[in-house]
Amino acid sequence: MKRIFLAVIPDDRIPVTDPTYKDNIIDFSNLVRQVVRTPMDKNAGADIVEIRRGIRVLDALDKEEGSILELEDADWEYLKRKVEKMTWVIVDRRFAQFYDDVMEATDEPRFPTDRFQIEVKMP
Repeated sequence: MKRIFLAVIPDDRIPVTDPTYKDNIIDFSNLVRQVVRTPMDKNAGADIVEIRRGIRVLDALDKEEGSILELEDADWEYLKRKVEKMTWVIVDRRFAQFYDDVMEATDEPRFPTDRFQIEVKMP
């Protein structure tokens, strides 16, 4: 079992009073959804095996309580492969944090460091 802390990280360059503040928050649960829904081969699309594996991860995400995603090892391996293949449209350290948290997941989630101001989702 692997556990991933689903951080919600604002852009520290944008003040809370800015109207775009909420639009620039990165929510790891949304990143998981985006990564899983993006086919590994964007030209060919997703085959049924990829779809079924993705559904398992999305189901685990829907079951998560609080801020921890729990994945069976095979589902985590699948998510890792998807994250490795993902391309991002901007360069942002929060994507690097997401990548590291997924790749280095263990049975104990990696909690945020003091590099980021974190909002924690509560159940």
